[in-house]
Amino acid sequence: MIACEGTRCRIAGAVTVDSVGGLLRELRPHLAQQVDTLDFSGVETADSAALALIFSAMRQARQSGRTLSCTGLPASFVTLAELYGVSELLPA
Repeated sequence: MIACEGTRCRIAGAVTVDSVGGLLRELRPHLAQQVDTLDFSGVETADSAALALIFSAMRQARQSGRTLSCTGLPASFVTLAELYGVSELLPA
C-alpha cells in the first residue's frame, strides 16, 4: 500500500517479488509529479525486490529532474544492499 501526501509517499506492508510490480505501477504517477521522498517505515516484510523498487523510483525521479531520498529504511533493506554490494547507492 502507498499513501502519498505532498512530496512524500509512505509505503506499508510487504515489498516483495509478489507486490513490487503493483507498488511500482501505483508509485509512477506520483514520482512523475512532485514526490521526492519515500518513507519505508511502514514496511513489514521485504525481499530483494525492495531494492529494485528503490532503484527504479530513483531512476524515474532523476528523469523528472529530481533526486529521491528514502526514510525509515528497515535494517533488512540495508543488509540486502550490503549483500549485493549496492549499499552506497541507497539514497539517504
